[in-house]
Amino acid sequence: MNLKWVRSSERFNFTRPHTIFALGVRGTGKSSFLEYVGLKYLDHNATILDLFGSRDGEGLAWLRSPQVKDKKVLLLHGDSVDVDCSYPVKNVEGITLSDFEKYDIIISASPLYLNIGQEFYSAAKITDKLYQRISYQRLVYMICREAANLYYSRLKVDENQVFAKSQMIYMIRQARHIGLALGLDSVRFFSVDIDARSLADYMILKSQGLPGLSRDLKWLYSYVEPRLMRQLRPEQFILLSRKGAIGYGVFPFHEWHKREKENILREVGIQVEWGEELKEAEFKGSYKTVGDKEHAEIIRLYVEDGLAMEAIAKNLKRSARTPHVHVHRHNQAVQRSSFCAACKRVGSQYYNAVAERIKI
Repeated sequence: MNLKWVRSSERFNFTRPHTIFALGVRGTGKSSFLEYVGLKYLDHNATILDLFGSRDGEGLAWLRSPQVKDKKVLLLHGDSVDVDCSYPVKNVEGITLSDFEKYDIIISASPLYLNIGQEFYSAAKITDKLYQRISYQRLVYMICREAANLYYSRLKVDENQVFAKSQMIYMIRQARHIGLALGLDSVRFFSVDIDARSLADYMILKSQGLPGLSRDLKWLYSYVEPRLMRQLRPEQFILLSRKGAIGYGVFPFHEWHKREKENILREVGIQVEWGEELKEAEFKGSYKTVGDKEHAEIIRLYVEDGLAMEAIAKNLKRSARTPHVHVHRHNQAVQRSSFCAACKRVGSQYYNAVAERIKI
């Protein structure tokens, strides 16, 4: 990466957990820039976590990068998705803290999930796991294409919009304490809340197109011609540092980056089979619904562990009525249709059995 400082001078340190925010219109090289930064972090023994990409699975292009040929790669997938490939794969529910130390690249790509909702829910689970990193040996560089996706993923597990927003900001604020470097991008400056933008160590400006810079950044025209900001080539960028430095630079385009219309699954030798979609728990204002997994767990605790309804409710932090309702609903479904759809989607062994407590 070639970088010339217009004002001040500062060294970009790839052994530090920096937060990088890339801004530019579509097709200006934001993703390839974040990938290039990832290669630099990889050279300094960091783990790459490619968390969010486009629906066509651009994160999977890492698998054909010559720089990662001898690296340890892990693919994450959602429930009811079977992934057949030569790389280790793991359900998101099974990810552990040791995985971030063991693997060089961890990829969570959209084609490995049933739908966008499941992907967002899984992303929140992954970031929750990172919160548990009290100490670490390796930095994790997390790539999130379209930073607003972090907020949407928090909405899947948090009670309301305010709490989801605060959790996203909390993650960025705590990133350096848990050894997390962040590479975020956005098409629009205001797509990401100012509380999140202000925490970035570096802002990378790609071509801004016809709209030009937002009003908060127009002061930059004192240093950079407006024409240049509209016509930056994909390999060019303007860098703003939190400490006040301004720079202009170029980076080499890597040929393994995913192209439009390309079937990346076929190109990297991955076969995916999508099963029936699981129903996730949802917040409905004053209460939270019961998802398929929790329903199956209620039945398991009742049948296998022989717990009373009150004990199940306490175990799952639910009202005393919830286990009664779901055991009754399960039994009705089995008696009516010979199986419980929720338990079948989860793969529970009790999907076709009436729920009865084991007599001891």
